[in-house]
Amino acid sequence: MERRKGLALTTVLILLVIALAFTGIMLYMLTSSTQMAGMQYRYRSSIEVAKGVSQYLMSLMDENELCNYTDCNKTNQPIDLGKYAVIGDYKVEAKLLKYIRDPRTGASVYAVELKVVNTKIPTEHSTVEFVYKVE
Repeated sequence: MERRKGLALTTVLILLVIALAFTGIMLYMLTSSTQMAGMQYRYRSSIEVAKGVSQYLMSLMDENELCNYTDCNKTNQPIDLGKYAVIGDYKVEAKLLKYIRDPRTGASVYAVELKVVNTKIPTEHSTVEFVYKVE
């Protein structure tokens, strides 16, 4: 009879350890998924900032005014964004990678790179590159 009591105690302790391990794993999964959701939210926010600045730059390109904010004759030139350089918690850097003008048709092609960095968490950032043609 004594041996059965010891076996029951051992069984209960093993089941308790398994239950605690399962609970620990569930808590870890819950906290890591919360962290991932926060990172995705901040990434989406930085992409939205990049989209907004891209639209601003495309409007300057449509009006043929982008070259007033950078040197279009050289490659990899920074673009002065003025008040759009900082939007909320995000710092935006824009660079004109290349500008080509076709003398026959008058069309212009711009290649631009945008870098958006969260000033509170610098490791979280997004980079957007696009090519825009104005005819």
